[in-house]
Amino acid sequence: MAQGRDRKILRVGIIQNGRIVEERLLRKRDRVTLGQSPRNTFVLPAAGVPRSLLLFDVRDGAYRLHFRSGLNGKLSVDGAVLDFRALREQKLARKLGDGYVVALPENGRGKIVIDDVTVLFQFVVPPPAPTATRLPASLRAGWGRFFDWPFITALLGSFVVQVFSITFIVSQDYPEPPRGIDALDDRFVSLLVSEPPPPEEEEPEERIEEEKEKEKAPEPKPKPKPKPEPEKKPEPKTPEEIAKRNAEDMRRMQKAVKEKTILGAIGTLGGDGPAQFVDTLKDGATDVAMAEAFDGTKGLTMGGTADGRQVGAETGSVAGIDDGALQARPREAVETEKKGAEVAVRGSVAVKSPSESFGTGALDMAAVSKVVGRRKGAVKSCYEKQLKRNPKLAGKVKVQFTILESGRVSDVRIVEDSTRDDEVGKCIVNRMKRWRFPKPQGGTVTVSFPFVFAPSG
Repeated sequence: MAQGRDRKILRVGIIQNGRIVEERLLRKRDRVTLGQSPRNTFVLPAAGVPRSLLLFDVRDGAYRLHFRSGLNGKLSVDGAVLDFRALREQKLARKLGDGYVVALPENGRGKIVIDDVTVLFQFVVPPPAPTATRLPASLRAGWGRFFDWPFITALLGSFVVQVFSITFIVSQDYPEPPRGIDALDDRFVSLLVSEPPPPEEEEPEERIEEEKEKEKAPEPKPKPKPKPEPEKKPEPKTPEEIAKRNAEDMRRMQKAVKEKTILGAIGTLGGDGPAQFVDTLKDGATDVAMAEAFDGTKGLTMGGTADGRQVGAETGSVAGIDDGALQARPREAVETEKKGAEVAVRGSVAVKSPSESFGTGALDMAAVSKVVGRRKGAVKSCYEKQLKRNPKLAGKVKVQFTILESGRVSDVRIVEDSTRDDEVGKCIVNRMKRWRFPKPQGGTVTVSFPFVFAPSG
C-alpha cells in the first residue's frame, strides 16, 4: 500500500436520474454514509434512499465496502469486474450482520445502485492543495483603507466645534436680569409712577418774606381750660339731716340702676316711671316687687283646643328671685354608666415552609423565608383587623406569588383560604405586592407560602 504523498484518496460521485448530483474527494479516511439524515456524509432526500446507509468504513487504514443483499452493484477486483452476487458466491465478500463487507484495493473501483441513485467510487492520486492567491504588497489593502476618511474628517471637525462652543458658553458669566422699573411693562409703570404735580404760581416776594417770619416765630401754646370745681354741700350735722341725705342718695341710686340696667324693663319699685313687664303680669299694678310678680308662676302650659280641653299639663315651676330662692342647692352625685376597658384583640401567625416552588430561575428558599419572616407583622395586622369583628376567626391562608428577576413581586393570589373571610386575603395580597426579595438567577421563581392564623390572649 502506498504511503505518504503517493497514497491515493477515495473519489465518490452521486448520480440521480442520469444527472451528477455531487462529487467529492475524501482526503481523510473515515466512514462514508448516504441517506436522508443531515448527519450522513452524502445527504440525498430521495424517496428510495433510506435514512442512513453505510457505504465504506476504514479498518487498519484500508477502506471496506459494505452492501446488503437487496443492493445491486459491481466491483473491479484484480482486473475482473464482479457484481455483488458473484462476490458472495466466490466468497470474496464476508458476511457481517445482515450484510456483506469486501476489502477494497488501492486500484479498486465500482458502483452501487440504490433505486434511481447510482454511487460511483474509485481511488485517485490526490491533487495538490490549492495555494492561496496573494496580491503584491503594493496592492494589499491596509487597515486605513476600510475607513471613509471624508466622513471621519467631518465628524471630528463637528466634534471639535461643539466642544469649544460648549466650553465657551459654560465659562461665561450670565448677566443678572434687570430689577429696576425699566424691566416692567409700560402698563405697570403707569400704575406705579404718579403724575408730576402742576407747577406752582410764583408768589410775590413780600408774601414769601411774611411766611418765612411766621415759620420762624414759635406758635403760642393753648391755655388749659379751668376745671369746674364741684359744688360743695354743707355737711349734715343733726340726725334728721343725715337720714334725709341718705334717703336722697338711695333714690338717686335706684333711679340710676333702673335707667341703666334691665330692671327698668322688668318692673317698677313703687310707681316711679311707666309700668312695663311686671305691670303687665299684675294687671297694671304700679307697686309690685319682682319676687311678688313671679310668685306662684308655674312652668309652660300647652295651648288648648277649640272646645276648651287642655292638651298639655304643667311641666314644673319657676324659682323665685328672693334671697332664699337664689341660693345654690347642694350638689348631688350623678351616676354615670361605667365604661368597660377595651379588650385588646391579638392573634398569632405561624409561617410554614414554602409548600412548592417552580420557575425558570434559581433562588435560595431560605432567603425567601427570611424575608417573609421579617414581614410577618404586616400579615398579622391583616388578620387582627378582621379578628376584632369576628373573635373566632381562624384558619389557613395559602398565598402564591412570583418573584421577578428584579426581586419584585408579581401575580400575587390566594390559592387556599379556610378562614372564610375574603378581607384577610385581600389585605395580604395588597401588602405582599410591595415586598422585595433577593434577585433570582436565570429567570423567575413562583413560590407558595401557607400562613396559619389563630386567636391568642
